Amino acid sequence: MNPSRWRIGGGLAVAAALAVGLSGCGGSTAAGPETTTHAGAGMGAGASADAAAKPVPVTVAPLEHRTIERTVDVIGSLRGWEQVTVGSKRAGRVVKVHHDMGDHVAPGEPLIELDPIDAQLERDEADSRYLGALVKLGVTRKQAEDSVKTYGITETLLNSRPTDEAIARSPAVVEKRVAREKAQQNLARQRTLTQRGAGTAQELENSENDYRAASAAYDNAVVTARTIIADAYAARVALRKAEQSLKDLTIRAPDLRNLPPSASGSARLKYGITRRDVSEGQMLKDGEAVAELVIEDPLRLWTQVPEINADSVHVGQDVRVTTRAHPEMTFDGRVARISPSVDPTSRTFQVETIVPNKRGLLRPGGLARASIIIDSHSQAVVVPAEALVRYAGVNKIFLIETGKAKAVGNLKTGVEGLGWIEIVGARLPESAMVVTTGQTHLADGTAVIVRKPAEK
Repeated sequence: MNPSRWRIGGGLAVAAALAVGLSGCGGSTAAGPETTTHAGAGMGAGASADAAAKPVPVTVAPLEHRTIERTVDVIGSLRGWEQVTVGSKRAGRVVKVHHDMGDHVAPGEPLIELDPIDAQLERDEADSRYLGALVKLGVTRKQAEDSVKTYGITETLLNSRPTDEAIARSPAVVEKRVAREKAQQNLARQRTLTQRGAGTAQELENSENDYRAASAAYDNAVVTARTIIADAYAARVALRKAEQSLKDLTIRAPDLRNLPPSASGSARLKYGITRRDVSEGQMLKDGEAVAELVIEDPLRLWTQVPEINADSVHVGQDVRVTTRAHPEMTFDGRVARISPSVDPTSRTFQVETIVPNKRGLLRPGGLARASIIIDSHSQAVVVPAEALVRYAGVNKIFLIETGKAKAVGNLKTGVEGLGWIEIVGARLPESAMVVTTGQTHLADGTAVIVRKPAEK
């Protein structure tokens, strides 16, 4: 026998013997773990079958139908009923500041006073011109004012009967009328003399010229008097203008015609001064701002509502308002105005809510949250909050039918309350029972056993 072949064969035999010996001794081989794994898998399948056959204990609660309140929740900014920057109509030097930031003033109450000396002089000058014109006409101030009250400063006033009577009584017109009448008498006498041959043609011509001159002088006196009347009323207008300029030197809080709902009259209305811009001794220009005022009761709440709610929000709806400054309090408001247009950028429309603020707890410019109540008696289907299963953005619940769980998925939720949540759009049986605990162990069709909530 070839020795080399014997050596190879002997080596193989020894290797085989060693492998058998190790296997017999329970040594770890690739076969060992495979056998163990297969055994474990067999036991797991049996356990799953037992679990599937065993009902899952759950607690249930009935679907509930209740009346709920539907709202549109928005955020906005509070504004005063009116916010105004008060300016000076006239230029001048500030001589007195009556109020400062934080004060409250009534409409018409003085805020700032300017030096009135120049305006007083202008008023006196205009008054003297007016009186001078009245003296030329021979009428009193009262007569002139009565005519203005009756006719106004119009062309009718210049041609009215009282004006004609005043003109006829004026000294210049009376003088010219007398002169005309005298010239007329002389002309009549001269014509008689001429007809009798006692007078010459030249004397008659002179008398006629005198009469025509007297008549022209009378007409001119009437026109002059009428012009004086027009000048008198122009002087009166200048006087009123000067008086108004003098009044404008006292800068006051504005009077409002559009009173807020909380004020039955201007006496109850108050402005709050948010800023004072001038000091005593300061020179002001025409139109320069002196203070900022705001009406704090009521307030306007301006909010932007999504376009999708356009058919739900209406004027007159109640609104609940809360603020961060008073988180524990709710303020009642009402929708007052709705913008007819939608912002093309944000796709929202503006809604104005009137919020009473009698106690002054709310401040203009503050941030507020508003819930516009669009339906206070809406019927809804609700389930306990713990019954809802949320996973990967999907909402579902489990109902009990003939001892088994039935999954109802892709649910939409609506209003949430204390311990409950509304289910929207799903058709659920009226008398359905919904699983409240144990649903994490359920699948569609899983057998269940209902236990009382108190059981452990």
